[in-house]
Formats: sequence, C-alpha cells, structure tokens
Amino acid sequence: IDYPAIDFSSKSSLSPRPTPPQRPCLDVDLNILLPSVIEQLMLGKGRGKSFVSNKRSEIWHAKEEEGKEMLRRILVENFYSTSNKNGLDDEAKGKLQQHVKKLAEWFYALLKKQPPWNNWTHDIYDAMRCIDHLPIS
Repeated sequence: IDYPAIDFSSKSSLSPRPTPPQRPCLDVDLNILLPSVIEQLMLGKGRGKSFVSNKRSEIWHAKEEEGKEMLRRILVENFYSTSNKNGLDDEAKGKLQQHVKKLAEWFYALLKKQPPWNNWTHDIYDAMRCIDHLPIS
C-alpha cells in the first residue's frame, strides 16, 4: 500500500513521492475522465463531440494567449451571451470579464496539464486509498 507522500522518519514533513501512487480500488483514471467531462460541459453546450474535439485541438495548438482568448470567447458565447444583450452596467461587465478571464486561465491550465493540474490525481488517489482501508463499522 502506497500511503500519502509524508515521510515521518525524516526531519522535513513532506517529501517528494519517488514513484507514482498506486490507484485505489476504484478503477477510474481521473487524469483522463475529469478533463474530458469538463471539456464537454464547458466547450460543448449542446454542439456535439466533434465541435469539442475541434475546438480543443485549436486551443491546444494555438499560442497561450490566443488559446485563452479563444476560451474566453467560447465561455461568453456559451454561458453569458444573454448578459451582454441585457445591458449590464460597467461594474457588472468588469466583474463578468474578470470571472471569465480566471475561468479561461484555469481551464487552459487543465487542458495543457500545467501546474497544479499535472499531478493533482495523486492527492485524490491518496484520499481514496485512505477511504478504501477504513474499517467498516
């Protein structure tokens, strides 16, 4: 059993994990499943898998700023198009743009598996393994 990456024998509280963690009993590869589900939800919005895969490819091959701008446009088009038509005041528009910018940056990092999304499953698997070995009472 591979327990969390805490080495109690050394003086430092955390040590890097020498090998990738063993998957828990649940046979799901979260590193593939979660980004795929999020892509379908955020990019698709009823447009189908071919649209999602084409947009994902365009974003992947674009330069970083261009990819983030593409994501911002898609997110506004999919989720906030009515708020632009309803005539929000300047403060609300600024907050909306800031929110969409943060969301696009987060989603871009998830797509490209940039930190912290390059090894986030280790923490999830550690938690799931702990649950797997809890006594049932």
